[in-house]
Order: sequence, then C-alpha cells, then structure tokens
Amino acid sequence: MPKTKLSKEKIDYKEGVALFKNWVKHNKKLEDMGLYGTDYYVRRVEELEAKVKQLEAKLKRKVQ
Repeated sequence: MPKTKLSKEKIDYKEGVALFKNWVKHNKKLEDMGLYGTDYYVRRVEELEAKVKQLEAKLKRKVQ
C-alpha cells in the first residue's frame, strides 16, 4: 500500500484525538489518586505556597 499524504483536516483530527486521549489518561490517574475536579490544582497551589514561604524564610535568614 502506498503511503498517502494526509490532509490538514485529518492531521488536525488525529492530533485532537491524541490530545483528548492524553487528557483522559491524566484525569484517570488523578482519580486513582483520589482527586476530582480542581482538587489537584488546589493541592498543588498549597504545596507551592508552602515552598514559597519556606524560601522566603530562608532568604530572610540569609539577609540578616
């Protein structure tokens, strides 16, 4: 079978399907961890805020 060049629409469609499958896979992984909806992002923000607080304290000690 000779390879044919895919049209722009078919390429866009395949890329969209791949992105959707990747998104579903990521959501499934989060659900397995017990996180639903925005729980993951809320937890991530809390972790980053804690890290910022820790780094600010470290910087404060270094300056003094």
